[in-house]
Amino acid sequence: MIGKKNSSRGVKNQVRSAINKTGVMRLAVHAVPAAIAILRYHSVQEDRARFGNSVGEAIIHSLATFRQQMETVAVQFDPISMDDTLQFLRGERSLPRRPVVVTFDDGFADNAELAAPVLNQLGIPATFYVTINPVNSSQPPWFCCLRHAFAATKKKTWLDSVGHSSRNLDNAGERKAAFLVASERCAQKTGEAQNNTIQLIEKELEVEPFAPGNNFMMTWDQVRSLRKAGHIIGSHTLSHPNLAHISKPELAEECRESKKKLEAELGAEVIHFSYPSPILQPHWTEQTANVTQECGYQTAVTSTAGPVRGGSDPFHLQRMAVPHDQDEFLWTLECTLLGRRM
Repeated sequence: MIGKKNSSRGVKNQVRSAINKTGVMRLAVHAVPAAIAILRYHSVQEDRARFGNSVGEAIIHSLATFRQQMETVAVQFDPISMDDTLQFLRGERSLPRRPVVVTFDDGFADNAELAAPVLNQLGIPATFYVTINPVNSSQPPWFCCLRHAFAATKKKTWLDSVGHSSRNLDNAGERKAAFLVASERCAQKTGEAQNNTIQLIEKELEVEPFAPGNNFMMTWDQVRSLRKAGHIIGSHTLSHPNLAHISKPELAEECRESKKKLEAELGAEVIHFSYPSPILQPHWTEQTANVTQECGYQTAVTSTAGPVRGGSDPFHLQRMAVPHDQDEFLWTLECTLLGRRM
C-alpha cells in the first residue's frame, strides 16, 4: 500500500513538473480575473533538522530551498507587498500579471539573519508578522517549548494533572497525540496562564525548559532593521493563542496591545495583522475580524489556503502554505493564481 502511494505521488510530481515546464499554467493565468498569491513562511535554516524538535521541520525551509523559491518569484512572478495588496483591494491600484506576496509569521531570528539577505539581494519586499512576547523576552514561543518538552522527555507516561488522565508516550503516535492535547490547551490561553501551563507540563514531563539561546527570536534592533530595509512589520499577537478560542477581552488585548508595542518600538503606524493558527479550527471568525478592524488594523491574513481577489475581505485574506519541493511550489503558486484552493 505504501509503495502504491509513493508511486502515485511520483506520477503526480512528474505530471506537475511537465506542466510547469510547458508554461501552460502561466498562459492560463492571463485568462482569469486578477489574483494575488500570498506565501506563508515561518523559519529558514541552513539545516532544517536543527530545530526540528522545537519549531518543527514542517514549517522550516532550508536556506537553499528558500533561495531557489525566491529566485523563482523574482524571475517568473511579480513580487508585491501587503501595502500594494491593500491598495488593490481599495481599488487604488492595478496588479501586475503574476503578483506574489511573501510573508513570515512568528519573528524567528533567522528571518533577519538568513531570509532577509536573500530578499534584499533579489529586491523582494516581505511582511514579517511579529509575536510580541517572545521577541520582547527573548524566550521561545509556547509551541516551541511544548514540542521540545514532548521530544526531550524520558518518561513513558504523562500524568496529566489538569486533564486528570494518564497518557502513554511509548511510541511516536502516542507521543504526538499527547502533544496535540497539550497544544490545544495552550492555544486557548494567553499571557501568564499560558506560561503557567507550559511550566506545569515541563514539570510533569521532567524536562528542563527549552533554552536555545539569545539568537532564536529577533531582537527589536533586527525588527527595526527589516523595516529600514523596506520590509513591512505586522502584528502576530502578544502570545500566539488561537484567537477564535479565547474570550473577547483577551482577543482585544492580544490585538490592541501588540499593535501598541510594535508602534512604540518602530515609531510608525502598524496596519497589518496575522491570525495565529497553532492548532484547532477555526482560527479566525467574524468576531476576530471585527476586533482587528476596531483596533486599527487595515488587513488581516489567515492560514486558509486560496487566492486574494478584488472584493476579498481585507480582514480574512487567504495565504498558501509553502511546499518544500520546487515543482510542487510552482504548481501551488500557479493554481493559487488561477483561483484554486490547494
